[in-house]
Amino acid sequence: MTSHSTPAGGQRTAVLGAAAGLVLLAGLYLVLAPWVTGFGGAGVLAFSNTAVGVVLIALAIAMRRLRFLGWVVPVLGAWAALSPWLLRHAAETQPSTAALVGNVVAGAVVVVAGVVVLARGD
Repeated sequence: MTSHSTPAGGQRTAVLGAAAGLVLLAGLYLVLAPWVTGFGGAGVLAFSNTAVGVVLIALAIAMRRLRFLGWVVPVLGAWAALSPWLLRHAAETQPSTAALVGNVVAGAVVVVAGVVVLARGD
């Protein structure tokens, strides 16, 4: 009789793969968000999102080989969530509510996924 349970190593790999996938999707969202959600004249925030998104995409792709950099993922997620307020400039047009909410949600997803990777890593 065969067992339908997944070995511990397979579960760990599946969890890490799911976390990496979430980080990849959040990174893609952050890169596209300035054009999709209405950042207006918030150029510094748009640049920050693009830079953080590109780094998250690269980390998600290389997550299995670069586990020692796992601590960077939740830090970048926290930055993405807080950056709309930390990078606010009075002279710029403020980003839309959708942009703010999107950053917070994407940042929270990245923080949670990063913590899972850290907790499940070797």
